[in-house]
Amino acid sequence: MTAHNPIAVPPRGPYGEIAPGGAIQLPVVFPMKAVPFLFLSLLLLLAPRAGADEIQLSGQRSLETDLYEARLISELRGYAILSGRSCVNCDENTSIYIQKISANGDEDSGAESGIDRYTYPGQYADYESKRVVEKTRMFYGRCYENEPALLWLSESLTESGWVKSEYLIVFREGHLEHRYNEGRQPSIFYIENGDCRELPGIIAETEP
Repeated sequence: MTAHNPIAVPPRGPYGEIAPGGAIQLPVVFPMKAVPFLFLSLLLLLAPRAGADEIQLSGQRSLETDLYEARLISELRGYAILSGRSCVNCDENTSIYIQKISANGDEDSGAESGIDRYTYPGQYADYESKRVVEKTRMFYGRCYENEPALLWLSESLTESGWVKSEYLIVFREGHLEHRYNEGRQPSIFYIENGDCRELPGIIAETEP
């Protein structure tokens, strides 16, 4: 998985819980087959359910996501930059997601969100050989000509050695501008801006 190759696909605080005293308990003297079907249906409706996370934004707003273990990294020109996973108990790595924020903080269904995911920065070893095959740095903030942007600087191991590349997303008014440069990293000049921050990387393995 590489930053320049988004994968099409893809903590809301604590999961909901029944208020104290509100749980319905079955009488222990009755076997389960004796419980009316309607009663069982009510139990299923009231039981706590695992779900995706809700993120707290600035201005006391919240944002519903389709992600698990979700974390807000930044807000850039009406978009939430998130990390998380689209599944639980699976081999999927934590990734970067971009989700549009509407005026009231909800997801904008007309925007690109929950569709593409991008590499979380760090060193990735091949899950079979355990050899490091990708090294990626990620920057967010004013990382391109003083414009809000996301920037990935990557090195991928190929048969001929390590190859550099960069993937840039610039947040323009009303749209996102995507740029990919293979074999070079021309935007590295802009990371010296104090408003361009680096997201610390992780050590992980590639997905099977």
